Amino acid sequence: MSSASKSNHRFPRLVLQKQDPSGYKQIEIRTLKVGIWINILMGICGWIGYYFASSFALALDGSLCTISAVSFIIALYITRERDVTSDEYPFGIYSVENVYAMLQGILIIAITVFSIFESVASIIGYVRNGPATLEPLKLIPLFIYTIGMVFACGGVWLYYRRQLQKTAGESPILKSETVAAYVDTFVTVGTGLALILMAIVPQDSPFAFLNYIGDSIIVIGISLFLLPPPIRVVSHSFFSLIGRTTQNQALRLRTETAVKAALDPSFKLVKVLLFHVGSSYEVDVSITPHNDAQMNLSKFRATRESLELELKKLYPNLVLQVFLI
Repeated sequence: MSSASKSNHRFPRLVLQKQDPSGYKQIEIRTLKVGIWINILMGICGWIGYYFASSFALALDGSLCTISAVSFIIALYITRERDVTSDEYPFGIYSVENVYAMLQGILIIAITVFSIFESVASIIGYVRNGPATLEPLKLIPLFIYTIGMVFACGGVWLYYRRQLQKTAGESPILKSETVAAYVDTFVTVGTGLALILMAIVPQDSPFAFLNYIGDSIIVIGISLFLLPPPIRVVSHSFFSLIGRTTQNQALRLRTETAVKAALDPSFKLVKVLLFHVGSSYEVDVSITPHNDAQMNLSKFRATRESLELELKKLYPNLVLQVFLI
């Protein structure tokens, strides 16, 4: 596949096109309100399942849901306030979205790593002391929990992903919550199905140890598999906060092309810098006149208005700075 084809394929997922900013914000608010109640319910179910099934994996699931419920409340406030400008914050507080996404990613990583250590401790305890200190998995509660949560988790993940697609994948908050839902779905479904199989292993089988530490083995495997998504969220948010320019070449090329198309012929383009801050983009354009004697303020103003009009087709939440050098 040519590089042009790859760029065309990736670009729609990275840029909001023909998206009304007010509608974009309403999509986030509506999704977050639904997410709060969904995650509260699923968190309660996870801890109830842990109590009756004696499975630490279900406790991990409940913890992830509880984190999501609390974070949704915070995200709802951020979404409502991020584009409110003031003398202190003339461009809004879009960077708070990156802070939120980074902190939530760190929390998910911490819970996942903690679960790995707890599972390793359970396995070590079994090796040293045998099954005396551990309870076996209980089949009936596991079966009931798995059937219910397969449908619930799958539906929630698909709902979040669809809402994220409505913003062309641009919302850091919805992207973060979709990652969390993805993690939660795999933990719930994969763990539930595997635990049912382990719970039916006969006590006189050579694999009877799975009745006691099978969930710990599963938690370790799934946790290692699911660590990369929140790590990527944290990495992206961190580099956005410290001011790194957008690294996607296709996106930068499209931005530079739009700037050149809107630039008055009396000016020469010197440099274009693109920054992704939360759900907004900052474009810094440096230009210089071909002839200083012919340059005037009205031409500069007209050029800036033309640039802003063209770039807002790509970035509704736009911060444009034009430097004359």
